[in-house]
Amino acid sequence: MRPAPATTPAGPGTPCVDSVASLAGGRIWRHRPGYERLLAEVPGEAWTDPGAQGWQCVKQNSRREVWRARLRGGVYYLKYFDQRNRWGGLERWLRRPACVVEWDGGLYALRHGIAAALPVAYTLDVRRGGRRWAVLVTEALEPALPLHEFWQQLRGDDDPRRRAADTAQLIEQLAELIARAHQAGFEHLDMHAANLLVQTVAPRCYRPVFVDLQSARRGVPLSDAAVVRNLAQLNQWFRRHATIGDRLRFLRAYLRWRHEFEVLSPHGRPLGVDFRALVQRLARQAARHADHLGAQRDRRSRRDGRYFARLRLPGGWRGVAMTRCKHASAESKASQLELRPDTWARVLRDPLRLLAPGGGRTCKDSHSATVCRTVLELDGTALGVIIKRPRARTLWRRLVQLWPPSRSARGWRIGHALLHRDVATARPLVLLERRVGPFVADSLLITEALPDAIDLESLLRRPPQPLTSPGGRALKQHLTALLVPHLRRLLDRGFIHRDCKASNLLVVPEPALKLLWIDLDGIRRARPWTRDGTVRALTRLHVSLLDVPGLTRTDRLRFLRAFTARFGAPVDAWRSLWRAVAAAAARKLRQQRRRRAWKVRHYGRA
Repeated sequence: MRPAPATTPAGPGTPCVDSVASLAGGRIWRHRPGYERLLAEVPGEAWTDPGAQGWQCVKQNSRREVWRARLRGGVYYLKYFDQRNRWGGLERWLRRPACVVEWDGGLYALRHGIAAALPVAYTLDVRRGGRRWAVLVTEALEPALPLHEFWQQLRGDDDPRRRAADTAQLIEQLAELIARAHQAGFEHLDMHAANLLVQTVAPRCYRPVFVDLQSARRGVPLSDAAVVRNLAQLNQWFRRHATIGDRLRFLRAYLRWRHEFEVLSPHGRPLGVDFRALVQRLARQAARHADHLGAQRDRRSRRDGRYFARLRLPGGWRGVAMTRCKHASAESKASQLELRPDTWARVLRDPLRLLAPGGGRTCKDSHSATVCRTVLELDGTALGVIIKRPRARTLWRRLVQLWPPSRSARGWRIGHALLHRDVATARPLVLLERRVGPFVADSLLITEALPDAIDLESLLRRPPQPLTSPGGRALKQHLTALLVPHLRRLLDRGFIHRDCKASNLLVVPEPALKLLWIDLDGIRRARPWTRDGTVRALTRLHVSLLDVPGLTRTDRLRFLRAFTARFGAPVDAWRSLWRAVAAAAARKLRQQRRRRAWKVRHYGRA
């Protein structure tokens, strides 16, 4: 299959990379030659009220808007940039307008044969809604999809041969595009999968294209560190949604195309590392990039914004609630909803009433916490939730829990930190605290309740079929295949569960079997990673399942061998871990016996 060309002439006139200025609609426009008539035929007032022209708003936030418009029979995208100065007016002196930067980036890509959204024109003087906007006009790329959506579409093809061929073609095209850009001295500083479009130029013939170029660096040879950093940004999404084989094929194709383009640009240069070293450096940089991205999202979960909103409720309750989710998941109904802050304020106007008798089903009422399961009506949608109210069982704990952060706040922070790092957990929905000065008098954490979910220990103790039957053995194999990456991901992301027992792992049967962590206030950040933390987690899990009928020593060995099986790890790495877990489990059992005896002496029960 012949690949699509790197650039495709489009639009009126010749695709010249120069620009000229002209007056149209009472504004000064900078545009490519051949677009004078298009700009002249659009009334000047149309730019101030795009909605009245029948143009479609496809994206909107506090700083930018993107509109789709049909002009002179062609389709164009109009990007509106808010021109208000931030930082006390210093922004205009510290940086060029984003509109101009994206315009220059588009022209640079066109000159060097880099497939990108073709710029048409821009102006810096559009008055709209009492604000001053800059408008950039680009040619539409249709039909096209963002790279991540297109990749998922390809991977969902039922024909394995066609899926393999189309995936291989896209990998080759993507490697060529990025290698050409890097050797031309062009670095997209925000190169995630949504900033690359895949255009279908012929049946089963695809062309990836750069968009959103206001963050591009150009005209400078890329160092090895810049190459690794840029590839790590793209790898952030594909590390979750592409196989290791596909990612390695992309890197090999990228190095091959780099060599092809090395002499075609004054900015071309050989890469100073070989394939193996590139893979190792990319893995380290990808981990750092993921940590940085996760930290940014963690800060977002504690303030007003697009996805979260602060709440002020009667009775001195203050907190924060989730209003929408950026990445919805199939098992979470809440992640697919958009919830207004006033809806949460209405439903939670008396939060303790939800814990009162008759407000819901009490799941736990002990000296350490009250846990209730109930249903909240949110804008006509019934959503099952778990409400947890921590308690202090001793005077010392009561004094300790007066100091922030509360247990509920830790659960909220850790829950969203896990979700931001692709570790599945029950989704925290609302955090509420009542304070007296700086001291925490009371707190609540509301998380989503997943229907038909059951904890792992209960499932193994009461399986649909006996674990010794063929169906039970198949269930154990399936759960092992899920549990190994689930636990490994928790540890690799820098977390440790201080109570990593099977009852704190939730099994969700629909739409597909999936594991989630619960009891979030028992999870802590564990950087730097240590082997001791892994041994403690495996020991707790092992002890919690010791007396499960049908769970054999062989099953535990299979799990441990799968857990230690990594690229480059010794084949017998499980042996030392097995001995360490066995010794730790013996100590744990002795501690449990002593603890039970102490409880019997002081409480009369274990």
